[in-house]
Amino acid sequence: MSLNSTRPTMQSESNAQQLTRSVVVPVYDEAPSTVVSLVDDLSTKWQEVVVCADRPDPAMRETLDALSAEPDTVVSVSDSRRGKGGALTDGLDVTTADVVGYVDADGAIPVAELDRIYGAVERGDASVAVGSRDLEGDCRLSQTPIRQCLAKGYRSLARRVTHAPVEDFQCGAKAFRAEVWRQLSDRMSETGFAFDTELVAHVHQQGYEVEEVAIEWDDPGDSSVSPTRDAPDMLRSLYRIRKSVRGPSITHTDDDPLKVALVTSHPPSRGHLAEYGEELARAYGQRDDVDVTVLSRRSEDAPPVEFRRGYEVRRVWDRDSLDGARALLDELVAGDYDAVQFNIHMTYFGNENVHRFIGLVLPPLLSKVYGMTVLTTMHDLLEVVEEDMVDENIGVVEQFGARAATQLLLMGDASTVTSEEYLNIVTDRYYSPNVHHVPHGTFACADGGLPHIPDPFRVMVFGHLSPTKDIETVIEAFEQVKMSIPDAELVVAGDSHPGFPDHRETLEAEYGDRPGVEFLGYVEDDQMDDVWGNASAVVMPYRTCTGVSGVFQLAKSYGTAVVSSDVDGMRTSTVETGGDAAFYDPGDTTSLADTLINLWVDHERLQEIARANADAATTYTIGDTAERMVELMTKEVAA
Repeated sequence: MSLNSTRPTMQSESNAQQLTRSVVVPVYDEAPSTVVSLVDDLSTKWQEVVVCADRPDPAMRETLDALSAEPDTVVSVSDSRRGKGGALTDGLDVTTADVVGYVDADGAIPVAELDRIYGAVERGDASVAVGSRDLEGDCRLSQTPIRQCLAKGYRSLARRVTHAPVEDFQCGAKAFRAEVWRQLSDRMSETGFAFDTELVAHVHQQGYEVEEVAIEWDDPGDSSVSPTRDAPDMLRSLYRIRKSVRGPSITHTDDDPLKVALVTSHPPSRGHLAEYGEELARAYGQRDDVDVTVLSRRSEDAPPVEFRRGYEVRRVWDRDSLDGARALLDELVAGDYDAVQFNIHMTYFGNENVHRFIGLVLPPLLSKVYGMTVLTTMHDLLEVVEEDMVDENIGVVEQFGARAATQLLLMGDASTVTSEEYLNIVTDRYYSPNVHHVPHGTFACADGGLPHIPDPFRVMVFGHLSPTKDIETVIEAFEQVKMSIPDAELVVAGDSHPGFPDHRETLEAEYGDRPGVEFLGYVEDDQMDDVWGNASAVVMPYRTCTGVSGVFQLAKSYGTAVVSSDVDGMRTSTVETGGDAAFYDPGDTTSLADTLINLWVDHERLQEIARANADAATTYTIGDTAERMVELMTKEVAA
C-alpha cells in the first residue's frame, strides 16, 4: 500500500547498491544471547548497528561492552528508562547512513524481512517503508483473542486519528531515508510504544510516500505491553498525536449557542434513564445558550429523526451491538458538536459485558483520541451496592471490569455524580481530577408538586420491575395492611426491566388476582399525573441501591410520601438529597406493613413527609441541573 506524495523518491537501481544502511535496536529486558544473535545477523548487511539499552543488568552490560568493541556497532546505555520511543530517538539521532530505521530486539521479525523493508526505500519505491503483519497471512493467529481484538481496535482508531491508510501502525520494523528523520525528529515527542504511530502520522502529514511491506512475524508471546495497564496511555497518546498533527477540530465563540450532543436513552425507549434524558433535554431546549441534539437508541416506534420542542432527537445506536457503538461513534465524530454529554449507568450499552465495556470506552475515546469535550454523568457506582449483593450477583471478573470501566469514564474532560457520597467514593478510590457533584434535579409536574393524601389509602410501587425490587415483600405486607385498612389498594406501576423482560408477567401471574392489587404496566407520559396524583404513598422496596433514585425525584416532584427499604445507600438516595421518607427493615413484611399502617393512622406524619418532598422539589430542579452542566461544558470547551 502506498500513500501519494509530492515529495521525490530515489529512482535509480544503481544508487540502491551504493546507499549505506543504519539500524537502531532498542533493548530493554531482552536476553543477552538474543541481542547478540540479532546484532550478528544485522552486521552482514547493515553498515551501522546502533544498540540503545535501558537499565541493563550486569549480564547485559557485559554483553554491551563486548558489542561496543565491534567496528560497526554503536552502543547507547541509559541507567534510566527512556522508553522505546526515547531510545529510538537517541539512536536515530546518531545514525550516519543514507537509509535508517529500526527493528525490535525480541527477534520476532527475521532479519531477512527487515532487509525487504529497507529494499523498498533503496529501490526508490517510497521514502518510508513500514513492516506490516496485517496486509496478508495469519501472523496474529498465535495472539490471544483479546490481543487480536485490541490490535484491530487500535488500528481503526489510529487510522481515524492520523488519516494514514496504513494497516499496521505498531510493527517494530521501519526504514526511511535519513532526510526524513532529519525533517521529523524535532516533531517527535512520544517516548513510549506510541512512537511508531506518531512517526507514521507525521510522515503522512508531511506528504512522504509510504510503502507497506507484508512480513512474516513470529509472535514472541511475552510482550511487555499490558492491555489493562497500557491501554489508557495508548488512548492518551493518540489524543496527543492528533493534536500534534491535526490541531483542534472545533472552535466555539461566546456569541454562539453551545452545540451539545446528549447521548442518552429517550422515549419511546423505556428504562436506562430514558425519562431522565428526556427531562434533561427539555431543560436544555428551554435555554437560548444551548443547541442540543439527543443521540438516542433506535426504536421501531419512532422515526430516526424527530424534532421535539426545543431539541432534536436522532436515533442512531442500539444496545448490545458493536455496529450500534460504531454508528454512535461515527455520528459524534462527523457531527459539528462543541461538547458531548453521556447520561449513563454501568449497564447502559448492553446486557453483555463486552457491549457494556465497549460502550463505556466511548467517552474517554472521544476525549483523548478525537479531542472532543466530553462530560460524563454517572448515575451509579459498584461501590454502593451491598456487599452480599455483589458477592451473589457480580463475579470477580465483572467487579474488576466495572471498576476499570469507571476509571475509563473518569478519563473524560469532566464527570458528574448525583450525590455527595458518590463524589467521596470517586475521589477516594479512583484517579478523578475533574469530578463534580451535580444533583439529580426534580422534574416539573402539572400539579406544581403540591402534597396530597388521597382516600382510600392507595400504596404504589413505581418503576421497572426486576429481582432487585422486592415486590414480593410489598405484596405480602399489603395483605397485612388490608386486615387493618380493608379498602386499601396496591398499584404496581411499571413494566419489566429490560434486563429481565418477563419479570412483570411472572409477578402478575402469581399475585395479580390478590384483592386490592393492580398491575398497571408501563405508565405513559400522559398518564403520569393521574397515577401519581392518586397515590397516597410510594414504596421503594429495593434490595440494593446503585444510584440516586429517579422514583424519589418523581415523588418530590409530585409531593408524594415515600416509604423505603433501609438498605445501604438508600438514605443517600433519598433524604440526603433533599426530602423525607419513612424506612422499614428490608425484606421484613411485618416491618413494612407496620410502617404503612402507622403512617395512615398518623396522617400528620404522612402529610409531613409529603410536604418535605414537595418543598424539596423546588430546591434543585432539572433546570438547575442543566444550568450546572452547561457551566461545566462551557468551561471545558474554553480550556
